[in-house]
Order: sequence, then structure tokens, then C-alpha cells
Amino acid sequence: MKKVISANLPLLEALKELSPESSKTTLRSWIKDGRVSVGGEVIKEVNHQVHQGQEVALGAKPKFVKNFGLRIYFEDNHIVVVEKPAGLLSVATNFETGKTAHALLKDHYKPKRVFPVHRLDQETSGVMVFALNDKARDALKVTFEKHAIERVYIAILEGQLTSLEGSWESYLIEDATYFVRSTTDRERGKIAITHYEVLSSTPRNTTVKLKLETGRKNQIRVHCQDAGHPIVGDVKYGATTNPIKRLCLHAHILAFEHPITKQKLRFESPIPENFQRLM
Repeated sequence: MKKVISANLPLLEALKELSPESSKTTLRSWIKDGRVSVGGEVIKEVNHQVHQGQEVALGAKPKFVKNFGLRIYFEDNHIVVVEKPAGLLSVATNFETGKTAHALLKDHYKPKRVFPVHRLDQETSGVMVFALNDKARDALKVTFEKHAIERVYIAILEGQLTSLEGSWESYLIEDATYFVRSTTDRERGKIAITHYEVLSSTPRNTTVKLKLETGRKNQIRVHCQDAGHPIVGDVKYGATTNPIKRLCLHAHILAFEHPITKQKLRFESPIPENFQRLM
């Protein structure tokens, strides 16, 4: 369902034009669930101003895997794109056990196989993609290896950055205790590049948009620590505060070419509501 708005209106009123038979409670729930987009961008603020000529669209009702908070954004015979909640492992490892997004999807799609092609840290929320067959898996792995994918994160950092935008670049190495750090040894380390842009700041925190040029393990967390501004809640990498009891890192945007159909795909996971208090 979609409609081009003929006058400047708050989003709630624009939605009323789109669906006049729906109650305000229903309209608010659509916005809260991330179903409403304006000009192709998901909006979660009821009072967001919609301008004349902009298109307001209502997306499908959210689909979840069982009741574990794993939301499905897109699925076909080849891939599935999901929103992983904070606290859920992406995949099982030798030293991390418990329920994983991978296991939930395998159970959901059985007897089909499900292949992970990248990971998010357990305490990082946001959008990620899994393959549903060998061909899609192999093609997606090449896409990630070539960095032919857009990956944008939102993070809340401790302190205030002195520059409004810039880039961090270093060589990363992982030690025997699975701790990742920057190194001057270019033979052993792998190049990691992160671009940042300040979105807002308070005396205590800075909210940044982070775009990955490479996708190394713990890359963002290490670069933020190296910059002297660890991510809020990231005790492992130097944080001293944890006001909302989670790592304040969210995989906000994932955009790539479909591995089989070659369709351009872009998915945006709304910024978590509990980030707003700090932002």
C-alpha cells in the first residue's frame, strides 16, 4: 500500500490519508514496527514531517522466526535477510555455545540448508544475510571478499570526537585469546578501514555512522578503542560505561547485489529505541 502525499503533513496524518479506516493506535504500531517508509526510507518517528509529493508506503507485516526476535526482511529460494537482536549469537563457535541465528534459521527452513556468509558479534544487533544454497553461498562469499557490499553501522561512543568525519585505518591481528588489536606488523596483520561521520553528540557520548571499507573481525570496536572513544558498553575494548546493558553497536544498512538474480537489494534496520536515550 502506498500513496503520494499532496500536502505537508506529520507522518501520522499522512498515514491516515493512506489508510483512513485504521485507528491511530494501529497507525502508531505500523510506525513502531518499522513498516512505514517515506521516499523509500524507513521512518519510526510519529511526528516526522512528510513533504508534498513524497511517497508514503506501508510494508508487509513483520515476519519472525518462532519467538526469538529474529525478524525476516527478505527471503526467496536463494537467500534470507534478517534482523538479529542483541544477545543472540550469529553462529556457533568453539568457545561460544547457546542458541544462534544460524540454528534458528536451519530449523525454520529444514530440510533446506542454511549457510552463514558473515557474522555480527553476539551483542551487536542489526541486519545480516544468509545463503540457502551452495551457489548463493559461493557468490556471496566473493561479494564480501571483494567488499562489493555496503555495510553501515550506528554506534554510540564514550566522549566527544574532535573531528566530525574521517577514516581509521590499521592492520588487525587476533591473538590466542581471541582478542583483536592493531599492529604495525603488516605481514601478520590484515588491513582494516573504517569511515566515520558524527551524527550527534552530548557531553558524555558521540553517535556516529560507520561505513566499512573492509570487514574484519571486531574492526569497528578496535578502531573506536584506538581513537580513544570505545563503544558504550564495550568492556572488552575499553568502555567504562554501560547504561543500557548492551553494546551500543547496530548494523543499520546492508546493501548488495542479489547473488543469483543480480537485483540491487538494500535493507535498513531502524536504530534501536534504547539508543535514543543516549543520542
